[in-house]
Amino acid sequence: MTIGIRGPNEHLIGKPGSRHEIGTPALIIDLDILESNISWLAKHAQLHNYEVRPVAKIHKSVEIARLQANAGGRGPCCATLAESEVMVDGGLSDVMLFTSVVTNPKLERLSALNAKADGLIVVTDDPLNVDQLGTSARASGKSLKVLVDIEVGGRRTGIENEESAVEVAKLIADTDGLEYAGVQGYAGGHQGANDLESRRAILDQKLQPLIRVVERLHEENLPPSIISGGSTGTYDIDHDMGILTEVQAGTYVFMDLNYKGVSMQRDSSFPFQPSLSVLSTVISAAKPGLAITDAGLKEIDNLNGLTPDILRGAPEGSTYRLCGDDMGRIEFANNSDFLRIGDVVELMPPHCYQTVNMYSHYHVVKGDKLVDIWPVDARLTW
Repeated sequence: MTIGIRGPNEHLIGKPGSRHEIGTPALIIDLDILESNISWLAKHAQLHNYEVRPVAKIHKSVEIARLQANAGGRGPCCATLAESEVMVDGGLSDVMLFTSVVTNPKLERLSALNAKADGLIVVTDDPLNVDQLGTSARASGKSLKVLVDIEVGGRRTGIENEESAVEVAKLIADTDGLEYAGVQGYAGGHQGANDLESRRAILDQKLQPLIRVVERLHEENLPPSIISGGSTGTYDIDHDMGILTEVQAGTYVFMDLNYKGVSMQRDSSFPFQPSLSVLSTVISAAKPGLAITDAGLKEIDNLNGLTPDILRGAPEGSTYRLCGDDMGRIEFANNSDFLRIGDVVELMPPHCYQTVNMYSHYHVVKGDKLVDIWPVDARLTW
């Protein structure tokens, strides 16, 4: 069999029952669930008067970013310049790069990107960088939208001092080639707290610096048109705070074990289902009480020591352990349980976007059929 550019499973596209014939290990997207997750948050945003700013680093896929935009979301926000380039080249507009660009080679790439992009947005937390961005924008021949990055407890990027934040906003507004567009205040460390009210209390505390800066900006006649932050874990709280205009939600498209047991809504409902999985095949059943598969540390990320959940294919109560670079171990709950070589098990990864970065393609299924294979377009991080 000749292997095409989309891998050894390409010949299965459109074949009835082909979901069960996919060669493994393989990264799977259940299209019905993916579209349901995207649609649900889009409707929630419309109902509560905010916009979804989907996080592209979660999926690194132009195709998924298009689905999110078509559902009413804003352009994707990207963690790297490379991701932004991929999204713009894929035809996405209103792309946001939420980390600073500071080196000359990347500033030159940013200039080239801005020249062809529709509504590119970047962030900064440094006056020197404002000057760099102005030079880059002028070289592109187009204005560049810029947000002031505010520290809200994440201890990553962002300005802590309120006065300094206002001064940077003024500097952006006064710099030829730049368009002051607003502020970013992202705090994600609390989004996995199980109790919704605990997250609400933490969020209320963390967003106070952002609220004060926004008030000052209004006083200085610099009202921000964009106030960006939030996350999948706080989407049902963010709009209550009355400060964010858009929510940087990412994991909601796929879901992973970071959100297992987390109360997402005030009514305790959980609207998002796992649309992403790793398909793995049993390659050894020689020992009683366990089976060995072809998905290990190189196929499934185990951030913070979490291990995959078994979604389907193994006896009830079975657990999964990553026991090698290319091997996983299914441990049975009962002595009578067993699997045979060739049996297929579907796994929910602990950390979806780290797992995605291990693969070149998604295998898109609908029901029991493989309907398409999509590239993971933005795997490169340079």
